[in-house]
Amino acid sequence: MKNNLYFLGPQLLLLFFVVTGVAQDAFPEMEVKFTTSEITVDGNDMEDAWKMADSTYAGWRHFPDVTTDFNNPTQLKLLFDDKNLYLLCKAFSVSDDYIIPSLKWDFSGVAADKINFLFDTFSDGNIAYMFGSNMRGVKSDILVSNGGVSTPQNDINRTWDAKFDVEGQTYPGYYIIEMKIPLATLNFPKGVDSWRFNFFRFDTSEYQRTSWVKIPQQFKDYNLAFMGKINFEKPLGKSNANISLIPFLNAITQNNVEENNKTENIAVGGDVKIPIGNGLNLDLTYNPDFSQVEVDEEFVNLRRFEIKLPEKRQFFIQNSDLFSNFGAIRTITPFFTRRIGLARDIDGNLIENDIIGGLRLNGKVSNGLKLGFLSMLTNDDIANEIPSNLNTVLSLNQKVFNRSALKFLFINRENAKDYDFVDANDTYNRMVGLEYDLNSVDNKWNGRFFTYNSFSPLKNENGFSGGVRLTRETLQSEVNFEYSYLGDDFRTDLGILRRIGVSKFAPYYAYKIYPKKGKVNYYRFSYNHWLWFKLNSSGEDFLENNFLIRLLTVYTNQSTLGMRLFNANEYLPNDFDPTGINKDSPLLGGQTYHSRIFEINYSSNPAKNFYFEVVQNYGKFYNGTKYSFENSFFIRFQPTLLTSIKINYDAIQLDHLNKTAKLWLVGPKFDFSFTKTLYWATLIQFNSQSENFGINSRLQWRFNGLSNLFLVYNNNYLVRDGSPWVPRVRSINLKVTYWL
Repeated sequence: MKNNLYFLGPQLLLLFFVVTGVAQDAFPEMEVKFTTSEITVDGNDMEDAWKMADSTYAGWRHFPDVTTDFNNPTQLKLLFDDKNLYLLCKAFSVSDDYIIPSLKWDFSGVAADKINFLFDTFSDGNIAYMFGSNMRGVKSDILVSNGGVSTPQNDINRTWDAKFDVEGQTYPGYYIIEMKIPLATLNFPKGVDSWRFNFFRFDTSEYQRTSWVKIPQQFKDYNLAFMGKINFEKPLGKSNANISLIPFLNAITQNNVEENNKTENIAVGGDVKIPIGNGLNLDLTYNPDFSQVEVDEEFVNLRRFEIKLPEKRQFFIQNSDLFSNFGAIRTITPFFTRRIGLARDIDGNLIENDIIGGLRLNGKVSNGLKLGFLSMLTNDDIANEIPSNLNTVLSLNQKVFNRSALKFLFINRENAKDYDFVDANDTYNRMVGLEYDLNSVDNKWNGRFFTYNSFSPLKNENGFSGGVRLTRETLQSEVNFEYSYLGDDFRTDLGILRRIGVSKFAPYYAYKIYPKKGKVNYYRFSYNHWLWFKLNSSGEDFLENNFLIRLLTVYTNQSTLGMRLFNANEYLPNDFDPTGINKDSPLLGGQTYHSRIFEINYSSNPAKNFYFEVVQNYGKFYNGTKYSFENSFFIRFQPTLLTSIKINYDAIQLDHLNKTAKLWLVGPKFDFSFTKTLYWATLIQFNSQSENFGINSRLQWRFNGLSNLFLVYNNNYLVRDGSPWVPRVRSINLKVTYWL
């Protein structure tokens, strides 16, 4: 048992800050002194420079509720010199039973002891750099965009990587994180003397999250509306980012059994990063190769619409919000970078389309204006009737009022030359759009007003699209309203559309109840409604009339229990097979079908070494019934191995089919992190809907900062009932990237 004297000092320090009112300052400030001393990043605070630095403490608890009453204080010190920003964080704890899920760069999860530090270097409340670490000095670097007001999928970019140093050490009663962030890693205005800043801590021993700044409970820890300020002792100069050359060498051997084709190839290419001023970056790429990208996880799609998979290619990541933060979720995505480098072959299959090269200019033109320009040239594939295209995107984002923005978007996809196999109406597609994003100072109001128009060789086309989304969120309630309209001929070849020639009306309401005592953090009741319809001379044609009722219980240990009722009336304009395996016996188009599914789900405490997520649902599905379960089980052998298995099953009995369609998706995964620079991940996937069994195994060695060596093995088999497995494609990649 620990000696309680270890904790008396930190407790008294925290009490002092609370009594004097420092901890209760909702938007605190901190002075950052200039140092000429050399600081060694080793995870201790014995250097004289740290003894002279000012310090501050986390003053607020954010989860499970907002209060100044918590047990484990967190102290922070900051220093800077002409080239670097230095950070030292001392996290006190009544327990040394820390959760360290992985040694891998960009470790994630709310069930981990870690501390994140947010730097809003332009103080605009829209974009911030987030650096994180733990007592083992494991690195995490993330770009936060959209003000941190949307979903993690839209706001959090973990693929972005930066050069910085960090070390962590554990001591009796506390641990220390020490970090050195080169100023050249960050963009900021020349001569600035302050940044908006916050830090927050995940404390698994107390099932708590604490922060420097008071954040209302309904908002995320990384919400950029709630930040304090760090004031530098003297103004900063230029960011002085260096020109970076990133060449790669990729050797691949591949055996395509389906096409009876064997290839061995050595490819050379690379990127160049050129800083322009203090806020702009020019990226150039030639013969890019994305083999280091993790394999996409398999999925079972029971809907008529394609699923949007996340972008993982490094070239498209930095400041990606300048291109992706447009439109309306699940209605219209004007531009999606994964459209570049993929195309349909002559049989309609999605295949890779080589990218010859391109450039990207993005960042801050001034403190209020952001620019994004992207132009990529893809190669043609005559055998598959795929033309060469020049893909160009221009976006402008002007800050207005406090945190809102006025945005412009232009997209152009155009054939690079004439092709006999390309229809005259498909030679180009252009789109121009204007948006206003509303983000109030207190973050209670946010929304979007947008209008677009597309152009193609078609005559008399109706390429107009527009809409509005408005949300008000308080501690207990959230109200959302969305209306969108898409013209009959609206097109965006580089984006994602589910429908055209329709309107969408989607109200939403949620209400929370917070018990004063007990193991429940809050209850949440919500109601969604989606109405898709057409307006024409004969009146309204309803395409979908759906609602979703949810009841969610969130416990203080971060486990959850939920129930859902989904009711849908959906008109099918064309024949459709929801199973994906009975394409010769689809549901008949021109009819309206009714579905009603009830679901119950549970997620266990993720701080345990063994945890799980289970989902069971059953109900009417089109003209039949469906029973499904989606189960995931995780075992952690910290900090070296996180292993998991996903087991999904769908049993679909449609009235017009003679037998039940049984769909399986099984995916065990093994993620080893031997050291902070050496990782090995293996994902095995079986999907009965796509009739594919795949193995992806990747060894990664970060041998010098952002420089990597990858050894990737892929193997895929065609799997059908009652038939032997047939090899499809087998490949081995050896790739080296070096950051100069």
